[in-house]
Amino acid sequence: MNDIRAKIAAILNKEEDLSDFSTPAKEDLIETYDEYEYEELYTDIYVMIKNIEDFYGDHSHPKAAALLESFLLETMVLLKEDPEVIVVESGDFFCRSTSYTPDSDAVMHLFENVVWINSMAELYNQALTDVELMPMDLGIGVVTFPREIINDELEEERHPGSDIEFDYGIDFQNTAMKLAIIANTEGRETIVVNDMTYDFLLEVDKSFFEENLSKDYLKEEEMTVFHGNIVTDDI
Repeated sequence: MNDIRAKIAAILNKEEDLSDFSTPAKEDLIETYDEYEYEELYTDIYVMIKNIEDFYGDHSHPKAAALLESFLLETMVLLKEDPEVIVVESGDFFCRSTSYTPDSDAVMHLFENVVWINSMAELYNQALTDVELMPMDLGIGVVTFPREIINDELEEERHPGSDIEFDYGIDFQNTAMKLAIIANTEGRETIVVNDMTYDFLLEVDKSFFEENLSKDYLKEEEMTVFHGNIVTDDI
C-alpha cells in the first residue's frame, strides 16, 4: 500500500488546480416490488461519502476533491480486480459493487475487500486532516441477498417494452446504500453488515464478527445488523 501513500503525497504536493468541479451526479431510482422467488446469493458493497459538500463547491479546496476522487478510483480498481465481482458502479460520492457469493468463503473474501477499503479511507482521511481539511464521512454498507426471480407480469410492469435482462442478482431495495447512509450515525461505526451476511459465514468467521463487530437491530427495516470500524495494518 506504499503505492497509495505515494499517490496521496503526489496530490498534496501538486500545485493547486483551481478548475471547476462538477456537481455530484444523482443516482437513478429503481422501483421495487414484493413478489419474488429466491435463487442464487449475491453480495453488494456500497461505499458512500456523506459529506460531499465539503469537497465540491465555492468553498472547497481542490486538493480535497483530488484526494476524494483518488480514494474512489482506488476503491473501484480494487473491486474491479476481484474475479467474483460482477459489476462496479461509481459516481462523485459513491462506489458500489455486486458479487456472486455462492459460499461462505466468497462472502468472507468480500468482507476482506471492505476492510481494505476502510483502511485506505483511514490513510486518505489522515492526509486530509494533516493539511487541515475536512475528512471524508464514510459509510460502507454490505448486504448479502438472494437473487429474485420476477414473473413475466411483474417484469413487464417494471420495464414496459424493455428487452433488458440481468444475469446477476439485484437488490431492488437498495439495502446496501441504506446501510451506508446510517453508518457513523447513532453510535454505529463505519462498516454496517446485514444479518444474512453473518448467517452465511462459517462458525470461525461468525466468531470473528462477534468479537470485532457490534450487533444492532433496525426497527424501521426490521433487520439485525453488525457494525464496526475494522482496519488492517498491512495497508
